[in-house]
Amino acid sequence: MSSSTLSSYSNRSKPMSGLALAFLAALAVGLALFYRLPDLGLRPMHTDEANLGVKFIDMCKQGRFDYDPHDFHGPVLHYATWVYGTLAGWGDSMAITEADLRRVVVVFGILLVLSTLLVTDALGRPATGMAMLMMAVSPMMVFYSRYYIMEMPYVLWLALFMFACWRFSVYESWLWLALAGASLGLMHGTKETFVINTMAMLCGWVAAKMLTDGFEHRNRGLHLSIGRSRHFIQWPWAWGALIALVISVMLFSGFFRFWDDVKESFTTYGSYAHRSTGAGHEKPWYYYLSVLLWTKDFFLWTEMMIGGLAAVGMIHAFTGRFQREEPRKAFLVFLSVYALVALAFYSIIPYKTPWTFLSVQHVLTLLAGVGAQFLFAQSQSRVWKAICSILFIGGLYHLCAQSMFTIRDRGRANLRGPYVYSHTTSSAMQLVEKLRDIAKFQKGDFSAQVITMDAGWPLPWYLREQTKVGYQTTIPEDLSASVIVVDQALAAEVRGRRKDRQFVSDVYGMRGAGTNVVLLVETGLWDAYVAAKEKVP
Repeated sequence: MSSSTLSSYSNRSKPMSGLALAFLAALAVGLALFYRLPDLGLRPMHTDEANLGVKFIDMCKQGRFDYDPHDFHGPVLHYATWVYGTLAGWGDSMAITEADLRRVVVVFGILLVLSTLLVTDALGRPATGMAMLMMAVSPMMVFYSRYYIMEMPYVLWLALFMFACWRFSVYESWLWLALAGASLGLMHGTKETFVINTMAMLCGWVAAKMLTDGFEHRNRGLHLSIGRSRHFIQWPWAWGALIALVISVMLFSGFFRFWDDVKESFTTYGSYAHRSTGAGHEKPWYYYLSVLLWTKDFFLWTEMMIGGLAAVGMIHAFTGRFQREEPRKAFLVFLSVYALVALAFYSIIPYKTPWTFLSVQHVLTLLAGVGAQFLFAQSQSRVWKAICSILFIGGLYHLCAQSMFTIRDRGRANLRGPYVYSHTTSSAMQLVEKLRDIAKFQKGDFSAQVITMDAGWPLPWYLREQTKVGYQTTIPEDLSASVIVVDQALAAEVRGRRKDRQFVSDVYGMRGAGTNVVLLVETGLWDAYVAAKEKVP
């Protein structure tokens, strides 16, 4: 497709009706629920999920969120979980299940799909509907909407910030300005990587101002520049920044009670700058592109449909003729540059995890909707529209097939696919069941020591009711527990320091190759446990 063809584009097709858009939106939400809700408790908890779950329970017990400036991110997900739990009628925090926690993130995933409606006038109705459909069935979106981590809430705040800024530029309402400021504050309170996305957004905004006629509409006085409001709002972005600061301080201070975390929410960037060098998660620069476009397992994992249509949408943004719709062009150029710059930033940083790419993938999906709308509108020919429809539906089907595979756990740890990253194995769950069984046999006398480089995660989540389990990252002086779980590399040293006792041992994999642990159970306890099991009919 030539640049001249793209440049000569004008919207010749009959506009989509509001009823048709409502149908596509309802279909997208239905598909999103279909893929996000089933069997949420079957997949074992990832280490990050387990840690966040324990932190939430600690917050409930202590009455405050204790921010760790070195890891685990901000308080927003925990406060959102508390709100959801209150509305859902959760009782004892110790009775919370994996499915309970993951439903919180499902809500954010559905809201992200629905938020696309806020920029219908910028994307176009067909683009909005098609973007919502792709977002609903994208395997990356589906997978991490079922994952109790920060990413889905974080992407929602990013989306609301961009969309509220757009709507404020169009309608100059203080409500949209307040939403933009609140979303920015929530971004900071959710995840430290918000500085990367905001810098990329700034680049996108500058590019849009330089490469287009800007966000100002000649006839309606629409604008995105400081201090040019025709109404009572002066210096809107200063007001937005103030709202963001107040929201962020409120969250980190526990509603203005604890101020140390506020300071740490800013000093933490020294720690994260160091972690960005890799910290064991080093990947090549093209890692995120491979996650999106091409990963070969027993079948091909790809969201190339989204990537390809996004490329078409970007080209249209830069070369298309929007006639009297200059603000739309500016917004699409903004999205395009923002997506490319954010992808570049995240690709350059050595530290990479697949969920970090979700914020970029979301914007690519919006642009993919624009690209699909452009292709459909290229001709009035029924044959061309039929071809485009078949290809689009076929692409959606392939996305659906991949999404369905990601949720087919059926009680097992499904470790296939590019979105699975250092996930807990079925073997680890067998270890959990064995420890629970021994604890049930010993009742109040059960005690154990877990000695692993990562403090035993996700075991602290699964054994949270056991108060006599200690977690260490190095071998302690005291090795008196009758049950010990230890990294396989340290097992010989533990045995050597406990020559006075005999142990029965077994090996379990925690997160795939190289993460094995050894379960050591004193022989006397083991024999009594086995004898008791044999007596049970």
